Amino acid sequence: MTAAPESLRVTDPVVRELLWNGFEAVVREMSFILQRSSFSPMIREMLDFSCGFLDASGRLIADSHLIPAQAGTLEFALRGALAVTGSLAEGDVVITNDPYQGATHLPDIEMFAPVYAGGTLVGYVATVAHHIDIGGIAARNRGAVPGNPDASRDLFEEGIQIPPVRLIEAGVRNEALWQLLLRNVRDPESVDGDIAAQTSACVRGAERLRELAERYGVNTLEDAAADLIDDTSARAEARLRSWPDRTVTVRAALDGDGLHYDTPLPVQIQVQVIDGRMRVDLTGSAEQTTGTFNVPFSSTMSGLFYALRCFLGTDIRQNHGYMRLIDVIAPEGSLFNPRRPAAVVSRHMAVQVLTDAAFQALGELLPGRAVASAHVSFPTLLMRAVDPRTGAQKTLMDTVGGGGGARQGAPGDDGIDSYTSNCALIPAEVIELEYPWRVRACALVDDTGGAGKWRGGRAVRRDYELLADEATGRVAAEQRRPEHAARGIAGGGPGAPARVAIHRADGQWQDVPFTTTTLALRRGDVVRVTAAGGGGAGASEGDLENTAPSGETLP
Repeated sequence: MTAAPESLRVTDPVVRELLWNGFEAVVREMSFILQRSSFSPMIREMLDFSCGFLDASGRLIADSHLIPAQAGTLEFALRGALAVTGSLAEGDVVITNDPYQGATHLPDIEMFAPVYAGGTLVGYVATVAHHIDIGGIAARNRGAVPGNPDASRDLFEEGIQIPPVRLIEAGVRNEALWQLLLRNVRDPESVDGDIAAQTSACVRGAERLRELAERYGVNTLEDAAADLIDDTSARAEARLRSWPDRTVTVRAALDGDGLHYDTPLPVQIQVQVIDGRMRVDLTGSAEQTTGTFNVPFSSTMSGLFYALRCFLGTDIRQNHGYMRLIDVIAPEGSLFNPRRPAAVVSRHMAVQVLTDAAFQALGELLPGRAVASAHVSFPTLLMRAVDPRTGAQKTLMDTVGGGGGARQGAPGDDGIDSYTSNCALIPAEVIELEYPWRVRACALVDDTGGAGKWRGGRAVRRDYELLADEATGRVAAEQRRPEHAARGIAGGGPGAPARVAIHRADGQWQDVPFTTTTLALRRGDVVRVTAAGGGGAGASEGDLENTAPSGETLP
């Protein structure tokens, strides 16, 4: 959809605001449908999904404000889907998870449905959700994990690849394709239920948008969407023009590439704000790796969208209007723009480090808004076991939150899933009901936040006891090297690094080295996962030094 002539544009701000809230309400209802009708705890409890509405040109108008790492890819994935499928007819639903055609990584399945009103295409509704199982190589001595194989070496080992294809055509589901998907996963019940939930959310979203078009008229709906984008863009551009016109370069690093940990991966970002735009150059970051931390370009953009949005302020709407003001250089074949078939399943780790570096760069441009680093550790338990209660194979994925960064005048938040993630903590009761695990402890850990006048946020620690005969998989956490701990600002100290430890049923607590990519457990073993703490802000009065806290002592 091209921009409407000025004479046809919505001039009444009341109508525009009513429709903005209408678009937001549609996306919220889609989210409610998806959450309440989904099968797996990944979606209904952890809230690892996003919904959105895009106009007929594929520009984001509204999203569910859940997972920025997913929502930021919707435009790219829709563009990639339409390039393959061509135009979509009423009643069609296209499905894809191809990270090299705009999606995120294989476990995130994206779905799009066109919305027609009076025969006119007014836009697309979208859902993207993380599925607990997408196939991939089975656990073996290299340590790959069903459903999310962090030890994979290329995309083929990470699961079934779904190029853009119509799952539903003219209202009729492609049963052959449906069965093909279910035959390639180890937990078909969960995948079946979760894909059906995504489909239901799309159907409901299309219905609600048609109702808005019938109430206000198709032309008014289209014009309001275009107005919202232009209004957001004008506000964001004006704010960018008020920022300092200079270039800031920030360097950071990851512990390793998800498979190798002998050498950290460098991340470099150069940010310049000029002529009302933000220009980002990622030249100097690592080349693409043989590990799993490679980032598809759409996910690279998601991290930068999020960083800019945070510094623009909450009065700037979340839509395409500000997103189009970012220009990015990411050399092909690099960590942030890899070539197919590089493995990308753990791209989230690198996205978080990139986003933190962007925060640091923007904080240097705007010192009054600077914030210490939040944790980017993303500790994850991902284990497969046979539930002795039912005989079913169950794959548990759980993540815990860490510390947020402090800022002048406020401490860091405790126990958050930072930056582009925003997942919730799965309740212990749900884990114990659905998986052969007992949560022995779940607590905030004192002294994990960086020291300072305003302390960094505290990390979460969680202990899991295996109740099955055995389990295979991995327990992973980024930011376990002390030198990569969350940085403080203005004299504040760094946060504590992340930790993973194991207590064998017949032994003592032992730290698990970050170089370990596999784990085999027996009944009674307990795994402890502790996230990293957030950085502090400001030097504490009387402090002789501000060093990184060591975290909790193993009992």
